[in-house]
Amino acid sequence: MLLLINSFFPIQQNCKGNKYIIPKENINMTTPKNSMELVGTAVLVFTIQTSISNGSSLAPLAIGTILMSIVFAGGPISGAHYNPAVSFAVTLRGGGLTWSEMTSYWIAQIIGGFIGALIGGFISPTSVVVSMGSDATMAQAIISEVMYTFVLCLVVLCVATNSKVENNHYYGLAIGLVVLAGAITVGPISGGAFNPAVAFGLSVAGGFANFGYSVVVSVANLVGGAVAAVLFRVVLPEEFGLARGGTVGETTPFNA
Repeated sequence: MLLLINSFFPIQQNCKGNKYIIPKENINMTTPKNSMELVGTAVLVFTIQTSISNGSSLAPLAIGTILMSIVFAGGPISGAHYNPAVSFAVTLRGGGLTWSEMTSYWIAQIIGGFIGALIGGFISPTSVVVSMGSDATMAQAIISEVMYTFVLCLVVLCVATNSKVENNHYYGLAIGLVVLAGAITVGPISGGAFNPAVAFGLSVAGGFANFGYSVVVSVANLVGGAVAAVLFRVVLPEEFGLARGGTVGETTPFNA
């Protein structure tokens, strides 16, 4: 599967020092980092698709716990973002992803979201898409998505890119619990995506169903990520004298 995907995104990388410069037009989906982002996002969206489609009242718990698991699994490999809004926040934070690396993560995450939704839709009785609650207004839905994506990205930055808690063993738990809380709290209002790869993956796999709302949700998610990055700089200014490169997961799991 990854080799087939990579035929559309052939590798052409140049090495400069210890950094790879990844041309935006030539992104390799078979690198360990991109592969982990693709597979992890696929697993997340597959869980969302199947648990909600089957009508389980424990769907938020299933989604939060699978996210915890794959964050712990992928943290040492790619940083385990599985979410374009998280990658955006980490990039804005500085000292982590470059913009071209963020682009490759976004592509991997969107493809992974589509694959996960497609497989989940195949084995589930119905396909689901991110939808606004019947009693909610668009403003309420947008604010809900911005708010919980902001909380998610802020938690990611604080537990996984903060030198004061370096090498902690609870970062995956903290991240998964945010998604669990958000799904319970505002899921009935906004659909509880908090992740453009979830919104687009489910929509495209469902024949572009509710695609316009997926775009709105995705923009709200990126706004939430940007606000989180700004606040992180405000509350932890000392981190920006310490920003450093390195391999994802060597020191802080979400840094690259």
